[in-house]
Amino acid sequence: MLQDPKLMAAVSKIIQRSERQEDVQKLMGTYVDIGLLPQLNNENHQIFYGRRGTGKTHVMKVLESKLREGMNNTVVYIDCRTLGSTSQFSNTDLPMSRRCLSLFRDILLNIHHELFEHIVECPSKNANTARDEVEGLASLITEPLEKLKAEHVSVEAQASFTNEYGAGAKLKGMVPTMDFNGKHSEANAESTKKEYSVDYEDKIVFPELHRVLSSVLKSAETRLYVLIDEWSSIPQDIQPYLAEFLKKGVLPITAATLKISALEYRCRFVEVKSGNLVGFELGADIATAPDLDDYFVYDRNPEQITDIYSEVLLKHLLAELPENYLSDKFSISTPNQLASRLFTERKICSELARASEGVMRDLINIFTKAFFNAQRRNRTSIDKQAVIESAQQWFEQDKAQYLDDLLQSVLRRIVDEVIGKRQARSFMLPRHLEKNEVIQKMFDARVLHHMQRGYADKDNPGVRYNIYAIDYGTYVDLLGTSRQPELDLEEDRAGLDFIVPFDDKRSIRRIVMDENILSESMG
Repeated sequence: MLQDPKLMAAVSKIIQRSERQEDVQKLMGTYVDIGLLPQLNNENHQIFYGRRGTGKTHVMKVLESKLREGMNNTVVYIDCRTLGSTSQFSNTDLPMSRRCLSLFRDILLNIHHELFEHIVECPSKNANTARDEVEGLASLITEPLEKLKAEHVSVEAQASFTNEYGAGAKLKGMVPTMDFNGKHSEANAESTKKEYSVDYEDKIVFPELHRVLSSVLKSAETRLYVLIDEWSSIPQDIQPYLAEFLKKGVLPITAATLKISALEYRCRFVEVKSGNLVGFELGADIATAPDLDDYFVYDRNPEQITDIYSEVLLKHLLAELPENYLSDKFSISTPNQLASRLFTERKICSELARASEGVMRDLINIFTKAFFNAQRRNRTSIDKQAVIESAQQWFEQDKAQYLDDLLQSVLRRIVDEVIGKRQARSFMLPRHLEKNEVIQKMFDARVLHHMQRGYADKDNPGVRYNIYAIDYGTYVDLLGTSRQPELDLEEDRAGLDFIVPFDDKRSIRRIVMDENILSESMG
């Protein structure tokens, strides 16, 4: 089976990053819904998290496609890595307001473009009005604010004076008569001359933006959805201020909805400045949706995760193969059949699911490597050796080389303590330490994985713990040896040395780490 040319070509063509897939139908066809999409397909402002490679962009792209199916929707998808039409936003020598304004203006220009397209392609009964208003929106976005400034004031005074007098004599009868006449006038005039200059201020007037954008949406009879992907690629010092701009410019508009995807530990949505909050107040201004990482924890439900990953692989292969190719030639038409026939047995597919540690990109990469590993060894299906060797290779290529000396040292201490001394693969850490920079970096690097958040240990009341699992790649070389850690959770084994973190009563060893193991001085 692994020697089939078309199957080999299909495996090699699987695109490992959703943003590189230009075919919308393939994006839709390869998506496996785990229950997150229905929670995002609504009119609420939301942020959802997920580590790199968990499928955030795939979710956003599918959500975009679903929303575009609504004739009255205008959907704006923005990849933050493409923002920054000028270099201003990354120049720390410039004022924060100017850096942030350049990014916000890029977002507004994307909104303007999509609104214009919608008005042309789906005209409402007030399309002409909407078109005029959207042109006004463009001016509001791009043109600086004009202000008249008095530069010089001069006063000119004018005065005039007139005095005329006359006298005459004449005889009236025998009596002489004298006549006197006179005229007197004064005039004063004063004129003021002012000279002005035009001062240009680069700013967005939010009340006017709110008025114009609301009017455009009403005239166009459309609802605006703004989907912002890769938020964490924006410099962290700008993020709270850009959030503040969005809070003032988009969130108050009734007919607009904002969705953001981000890395949980690589984003700053709020900052306290002079006693005031700048940015989003999470829960009040914008809600947080479920974390993608929480959906793919292998230990919570191994069978379900294996089924989901089998379906993901099947859909990706079907997208690259001729129609009915797998079913006609190999009698594979369901995820279970793929797990049993493409692999030597289903439990090898489960091993691949475990090795992926809940990260979809790791699943695709390890699977691709395992396929060609087994193919080179003339195997008819993927065996355990192929999965183990590929997982080890992927760990060294994609994870280990990006750990600095401190992270390498801390990881080694954790591995020595958890795997070396206790032959386990998970440990507990007081929840307040999840914000420790070392833990955040190791979690982002995908060498530590959440098994459960906020676990309450009955023997330590009042203290909440996060339970972490150590990455498969750190102990893959120990598999099959006497030093292999316990891989599967113990059934009903509660006691002093064990805890029960899941509802099905399966237990893991109670191994509690403290802040000392994260200390640089221990290295």
